[in-house]
Amino acid sequence: MGAADAGEDPLGPERVTPSSARRDPAVLSRLYLGAVLPCLTDLAEQDGAIADILGPLRASIVFLIIGGPAATIRLQRSQITWENGCGRSPSVILLFLSDRHLNAFFSGKKWAAPLPVWGGWRVGLLARFSKLAERLEAVLNGAPQVLDSTSGRRLHARLSLITAGLALHALAEGDAPARNILRSLPPGLASFTIAGEPRATVWFDHGSAGNQVGWGDPPRRPDVCIVFADIATAYGALRQEIDTLSAVGSGLIRVEGLVPLADGLNFAMERLRDYLKH
Repeated sequence: MGAADAGEDPLGPERVTPSSARRDPAVLSRLYLGAVLPCLTDLAEQDGAIADILGPLRASIVFLIIGGPAATIRLQRSQITWENGCGRSPSVILLFLSDRHLNAFFSGKKWAAPLPVWGGWRVGLLARFSKLAERLEAVLNGAPQVLDSTSGRRLHARLSLITAGLALHALAEGDAPARNILRSLPPGLASFTIAGEPRATVWFDHGSAGNQVGWGDPPRRPDVCIVFADIATAYGALRQEIDTLSAVGSGLIRVEGLVPLADGLNFAMERLRDYLKH
């Protein structure tokens, strides 16, 4: 996502560009469940508005695709946690009939309401989640009212980095163009960090079983580290508003270690923009 443009495209002219490849509905649904929903944790930690939305609420919501993946979010006062799969004792279970159904719901299609197979009577909880989702969408999309303030730009940069990094799992597992790029790269653990920010590291273990990804401290010393000097640099790079090659040259973006892996992951992450554009 603009973090490591210092190298050349590992596939050269044979690479399928993001804009030329179709979106796989199964990959998109996994991006929503595994890369977008986890951002709620950081949003709750960094955005004071979330405490007002949640109030004293203690509840959990499961998002489940029939015959497919699931994710759970737990809301506890001003904190939100994300779990892969169906968590225990959910307050509400929202069922989706297909990947396309869930994708339409997350893209804001009013006709794509999920089936509340459990907890549909929890109207207040669902109303709070709706407000929470609206706030998350505004921050991730960079709505004007968010980007007008320094704190809003900080939130946007943090959540954009988290989403981009966590997205590598779904892309590596199911997106043909991304998989084609990744096959050409050396294996290794890559981390992406905003210097000076708490809990602002996301990592991807290329070549590991299941293409492991995470947010927080990496499980071992990374083979390559991509470090943004500050929020302003991360914001500009993730929004493609700065010359990242110049930023690398000036030290605003540091790429330390296995540079070919960083370059290739940058190209693979370009697919995220194509998937999440409405």
